[in-house]
Amino acid sequence: MHEWADVMAGTARAAGAEIMTIYRQDFSVSHKQDASPLTQADLAAHRLIVSQLAALNADIPILSEESAALDLAERRKWTRYWLVDPLDGTREFVNKNGEFTVNIALIENGLPVFGVVYAPVLDWLLIGGSGYGCRHERDGRISVGRVSSAGSPLRVAASRSHRDAQTQAF
Repeated sequence: MHEWADVMAGTARAAGAEIMTIYRQDFSVSHKQDASPLTQADLAAHRLIVSQLAALNADIPILSEESAALDLAERRKWTRYWLVDPLDGTREFVNKNGEFTVNIALIENGLPVFGVVYAPVLDWLLIGGSGYGCRHERDGRISVGRVSSAGSPLRVAASRSHRDAQTQAF
């Protein structure tokens, strides 16, 4: 994973740059079958991430929110795959409130083992994983740490567009 960290961070940042180019313009919004919004930024980030992850290791399948429907029976056979949401928070993107991210995770045996979250508007990147620790980058500053919840308060991040009573109670 260590050798992939910089590539994953660069991929997330490059997808964020694609997203920000569209964010600064007028753009159209279409809707998927589930009525969730879809923009050119979702698709541009998807294409870039899929291309770069495939170049990194073509043997690892990629499941992206913007991928064509993949057979569930086939996906269940995967023991390792990339899970990607190229533009998490499309409603926030459309509302231009800056609260959206690029998410890339490596899943092994059903568990996330490595991942990147990048907030393009803030130029804030968090990358970490099992055996790696975590790295936080913001405004050109890098801080490195360990992932630990022992003795720390639990923090929950939730979208304002999807928050319901159950999430709020949690």
